[in-house]
Amino acid sequence: MDDAEYAKKYAEGADKSDILGKIKQASDARFQKDASGTYASSGVAHRSDNEHGMFAVELGKETYFTSYLTGRMSLMGLANEDDWFTGADVGMRLQTPTRLTPFVGVGASAGFASETVLADDDFEDNDDDGSVDEFGEEDSRFSGAFLAVYPEAGVHFWWTPEIRFSAHSRYFVTTEGRASDDWLTGVSVAIFKNPFSGQ
Repeated sequence: MDDAEYAKKYAEGADKSDILGKIKQASDARFQKDASGTYASSGVAHRSDNEHGMFAVELGKETYFTSYLTGRMSLMGLANEDDWFTGADVGMRLQTPTRLTPFVGVGASAGFASETVLADDDFEDNDDDGSVDEFGEEDSRFSGAFLAVYPEAGVHFWWTPEIRFSAHSRYFVTTEGRASDDWLTGVSVAIFKNPFSGQ
């Protein structure tokens, strides 16, 4: 009830017999309007030219411009025993102002990457074992500047007006070609400051 608009609308609350009214009141999440907070995310990324998944971490800030539109910015890192990517990420998300809500979004990542890719058809002995293009031969390369744009989809759940859990999936379209595109699936927890409570 810290949100002035929410408190005014539900000051008396729905009648006990008004099931739909109770559900509406319980699911209303307009309290998030103008809220901002920090989040931590982890997940796994996969790509078609690399049989090894990459562990992903992300630390960032998200702001609600309205109760249904947010902007994000973060630092992101992906790595496994052979490959790594580090850089910055920005994005926007569109969702309904409810406690449990699906969302869609778009974003972009830019940074630096080093990766191991399949190289069994480049007519070179990449692993210096005397054989050219044997099955499963790999090559390492430093990609230098790396840029990707992505659509994403997911779901948020507000545990309290300050704590939000999320799950998301993104498809990274990279500057390295479609073979280097990534699917990233992850979960996150965000802690928001409620602008109406002074917390």
